[in-house]
Amino acid sequence: MKSVTTGALINRTDEIRSVLRELMHPDSRVLVCATSAGQDHHSCEARILGPDWQLRHFFWRPHELDVFEAHLRASPALHGVMLDFTATTPDGDDIRFRVSRPLVMHFADSSAAMLSGFPDMIWYQGVSAPADI
Repeated sequence: MKSVTTGALINRTDEIRSVLRELMHPDSRVLVCATSAGQDHHSCEARILGPDWQLRHFFWRPHELDVFEAHLRASPALHGVMLDFTATTPDGDDIRFRVSRPLVMHFADSSAAMLSGFPDMIWYQGVSAPADI
């Protein structure tokens, strides 16, 4: 996502989709941390599966699905659980965003995925390009 200024807050839907697509790359590193009032922070690696092109949602999967689901179930229902995503693209760009508690989708083949709404904004910190001499 080279067209975005380094250190930018991204809030346009098309730019958010572009960042999420960039994080689908197998060399991207994504960590997700579920936090709520009074809870310890528990982070795990995750994989962005892709944004929904029609709706403002994206699919993702934590590497340790059972552990992450148990952590979400242990969260108090009355307190809003927020998920903090911290990611690094293959080019070394730093991306951070926050979304609400996901919907867990289980499929007939025993696989599962998380469904989250698009973040309101994404913090994008690009790696500085070397200056030409």
